[in-house]
Amino acid sequence: MASVLLPYEQANAAQGDQATLTQTFETFRNSGVAASAGSVTISIDGSALVTPNASGVSAVATTSTGVSQTNFGTFQYLWTLPWLQATGDYLVTWTGQVGATTETYKAVVQVLAPFSATPTPGWYCTIEQYRTVVGDQVTPDQVIIPLLTAATEDIDNALIGAVYQTDANGMPGKGFIIDAFIRATARQIQWLLADNDPAGVKRMYVSTSMGGVSHTRARNMTTGAFPLLAPRAAQILHSAGCLPSAALIAW
Repeated sequence: MASVLLPYEQANAAQGDQATLTQTFETFRNSGVAASAGSVTISIDGSALVTPNASGVSAVATTSTGVSQTNFGTFQYLWTLPWLQATGDYLVTWTGQVGATTETYKAVVQVLAPFSATPTPGWYCTIEQYRTVVGDQVTPDQVIIPLLTAATEDIDNALIGAVYQTDANGMPGKGFIIDAFIRATARQIQWLLADNDPAGVKRMYVSTSMGGVSHTRARNMTTGAFPLLAPRAAQILHSAGCLPSAALIAW
């Protein structure tokens, strides 16, 4: 679920995802003090920007339906994006009555296509997606290919017990989860390349020496029955709520 901060910020949402739009009404603009607001409405328009690029689509006409109050002066709207929602910039407009004044807040949400709507079974990302995420244009494809499988297996191991929406092939089936798996797998591949231990043999030893060059590993890096999860990959999965210990939300 994409969390969009308003006002005056641009945020991203993916096709097929659900974006949480929030707005706090203030006693006066930029006061930072929440105020009671009534008659709150929201609209989402792809044709209202100076340079529209969302095909002039009015995604959500002005409405109060679906707008809920989550705290004093703070309102929320869940925008469910169809897979075929036109990509581009959308203007989000909140309007509410604060005392005798009508307050209006605006922000921009950019709708993006997910990396892949149909992941290939067996791999959580492609070579192209790895290069896009990491920026690695040097490592040959033949080196990356076996690591795609290894990284996917590492992610699978880390997600034992996790709960998330899947498709018929058991692959992640929701936009923001697909995106998280792609980025986490790419970072795992990057980590495996740097670790340079595809067979997991070096992890058995605290120190090694070859050709007069000695390498010493921290003892905690040699323990454990399974390959380690790259710190950045773990961070991505944790932030997306994919790890087994995550709260069951937005799935």
